[in-house]
Amino acid sequence: MSPSRTTRGLGFVSDLVPIDLPGYAADVLHCELPVTAKAARTARTKLRQYLATQPTTTGQDNAELILTELVANAVTASVGADADADTGAGAGAGAGAIRLVAQLVAGELLIEVFDESPGMPRPRLADDFAEDGRGLLLIEQLSTAWGWHPAPGGKVVWAVPKTDAA
Repeated sequence: MSPSRTTRGLGFVSDLVPIDLPGYAADVLHCELPVTAKAARTARTKLRQYLATQPTTTGQDNAELILTELVANAVTASVGADADADTGAGAGAGAGAIRLVAQLVAGELLIEVFDESPGMPRPRLADDFAEDGRGLLLIEQLSTAWGWHPAPGGKVVWAVPKTDAA
């Protein structure tokens, strides 16, 4: 039996494979990303390459936007709350690593991003002029489900992007 995952408003999703299992299958994207402002760009490139080899109706734009937000949040969590994850201003390279796993589970794309910060991801209320603070709301709108769970040494935030038909 796989561990349960806490999801926002959906209770528990227990049929998803956790990121920290050893030995990934060949049809699973898994990589470690540096804690830098370039991490999201690298992740998007790897996701595009992966999706090109997979039979899925997942909207690539949705998947890329979700992945960008998850990785940007992981960079911010890794370098500190006052760092600017989009530009890296004041941040430089953070400690630790970000791990990405993407795979098809029951025909849907599951994206998981691990970072070494144990803090729970929390949506923020951003005013009309704020340059950030809307990432988790965007993930919620573009996903059929998303959530997070503690993992050894940090946490995993995951999402299942909506398909083109959704």
